[in-house]
Order: sequence, then C-alpha cells, then structure tokens
Amino acid sequence: MSWHAVEAVDDAVEATRRFLFPFGLVRWAKLALLVLLMGGGANAGASVSAAPDARVGGVSGFSGSWGTGTGTESVAEASDAVISDLSAGVPIDWQVAAVAVAAIAAVVVIVGLSVVSLSLRLVFYDALRTNEVRLWRPFLGRLRQSVGLFVASTVLWSFAAGPIALAVLVAAAAETPIGWEPIDSFAAAVGSLSIGPAIAVGLLGAVVVLFATLALRFTYELVVPAMVVEGTGVLAGWQRVWRAVRGAWPELVVYLAVHFFVGLGTAIVEGIAFVLVGSAVTVVSGSVLLLAAVALGGLGALVSTTAGVATVATVVVIAVLALVALTLPVSVVTRTYQIAYEAATLGGIDPELLLFHPDIDPGSADPDPGPDDDDDPASVDRN
Repeated sequence: MSWHAVEAVDDAVEATRRFLFPFGLVRWAKLALLVLLMGGGANAGASVSAAPDARVGGVSGFSGSWGTGTGTESVAEASDAVISDLSAGVPIDWQVAAVAVAAIAAVVVIVGLSVVSLSLRLVFYDALRTNEVRLWRPFLGRLRQSVGLFVASTVLWSFAAGPIALAVLVAAAAETPIGWEPIDSFAAAVGSLSIGPAIAVGLLGAVVVLFATLALRFTYELVVPAMVVEGTGVLAGWQRVWRAVRGAWPELVVYLAVHFFVGLGTAIVEGIAFVLVGSAVTVVSGSVLLLAAVALGGLGALVSTTAGVATVATVVVIAVLALVALTLPVSVVTRTYQIAYEAATLGGIDPELLLFHPDIDPGSADPDPGPDDDDDPASVDRN
C-alpha cells in the first residue's frame, strides 16, 4: 500500500524546484517579502509574523496602575469605570480613559495586522495555484478569507491555550488568592476535589487541548489549500477536507509523523544557514567596530561618546538587516517546500484539491523553461 504522505516528500521537492527555478530576481524578491511578512501556522495563533516563518501568538491583555487612592485597575475595569462615569455624568479620569482607548486601539491594530499577515499567506498559496507571484490583487481578493481564518484560529487557540492558562491560574490562586472572586472560588472548588474527579478534569482538559491543536494544524496545513483551490471560506473548506479525509485516517496519522521530520529537517537547514550567516555577519560587524574604536580613541569611546554610540547603533541595524536579507533565500526554499509537502499530501488524498498549477504539478511533464515573466517590467506594473 502506498502512502500519499510519504510520496509527497519527493513530490514536494519537484514542485519546489519547478516553482522557484529558473531563478528570477523579481519573482524571488516577491516571495521573500511574502515569507517575511506572512503569518499563520499550527503554532501561530492570530497575530502578526515578524520574521521568516514566524507564527504568531494571540493578543495578550494589558494591565496597569493609576493613582486613584491605593488600588490598581486593569484595562477592563478602567473601561467599565469610564462607561459608568459617562452614564452618571461624573467627570472622567482622563488618564484612565486614555489608557483604555490606547488598549482598544492596540487590539484593533494587532487584529488588522494579523488579518493582513494571513492574507499574505493566502497570496503565497495563490502563487502556487497560478504559478504567478502577484501581490496586490490576490491580497485584496483573499482578505475576506483571511478574516474568517483569523476568527477560526483565534477560537481554536482559545480552546487550545485556555485550559492550560486556566490550570496555571488556578494553581497560583490555590497557593495565594489573587483577589478575583470567580477564580478564587473555582480554585477552592478544584482543590476540594478527590483524586478521581481531579484526574478526570485534567484528562478532559488535555483532550480539549489536543483536539484544538490538531484542528488548528489541519486548518492551516490542509484546509487553507482547499480554501484557495475551491475559493471558499473556512467552514466550507473544512467540510470539503472532511469529505476527502474521513475515510483516510491512517493517512493523517502517517502525515503527522512524516510532517514532524519534514519540519525538523527544514528547521535544521534554516538553523545551519542562520549560524553560518550570523557568524560571518558578526565577524564583519566586529571588525568594523574595532576600526571605529581605533579611530575614536579606544573601545570605551564606543559607549561613552555620541559618535561611538551612533556607530554601534548603525552597525547593529545594518548587521540585523544583512542577516535577514542573507537568510531569506533559504527561508523561501524551506517554506515553499513545507507548504508544497502539505499541498501534495492533500492532493494525493483527493486529486480535486491539488493546489499546484499544471506547470508545477510533479505528476505532469516538466515544462520547457522559458523566460521568467516576473522579470518583465510590464509584469511588475501589473502587480
């Protein structure tokens, strides 16, 4: 019996080769931009990616303290206080109001950037679908899907991380009451459970975390390609994938096992590239700083003079940019291969959900390499 998840390892290599080569500067530059900015992944959650292959976490809450006697107020309490004061005609503590507004604005910005990041991820899938690396039009066309993907990932991450966060909070409240009655009462109730019910509650929480994590993984790795192929939302994509895999559970088990090694391999490649490039950048940066120290009168001048501090800051910024720029091509290859592996597995299970353009599809004849349209200035203008 052949396993599609195993065959997809070689198919992804061929699809990656056809998609990325022959090399085109404009094409690779666009792909590097997508890899740098796109978000989403099994361990991602719902916020913005800030580095290649960065998968974002959720939005954390804000807390702070203001001088209103001896107590402190969280943002939620501050917001309630502002609304209450407005209703009662009481003069508003503008410091509290400003923090509440800032917190709301931060959440709106993070959500907006997260949706943009997920839409850029869908643009990458769209490039595999069309074999054309376009940015603006696919980005706008995929915004609605990215909103649904953001909502779905946020819900799934809440189920995946919620029981863990609740367990930590309850454990802390059991040791020292935190002053919030619902949590303190819940911690006391859990602490009064006998061994049997406590184990049952723990197992239930573990099952919720496991299923939510798997659902999140399958959403990004299998449902997203189906969404791009079918042009549907998350729920319709899940229904379509469910029809394809419901009789192929052994395939999914093999897929998860093989995907682990695929992810491990790509992480090792990226790690080696980071170490090699980072070492070279460090040597060059250190040499520049030594020369600057000689010119300024000693190593101490690098931190004790304005010119020295400006030199250090400039060298650090340039070094970071150089490190990102020099490792991005490796990230383009590894990210393309990993996504191609996931898409090839889904296409093997259900050929109707195969994401690849015929020129990329490993099952089709290798097309004759022609001129790269992405290097045509007219092509750049169209995008």
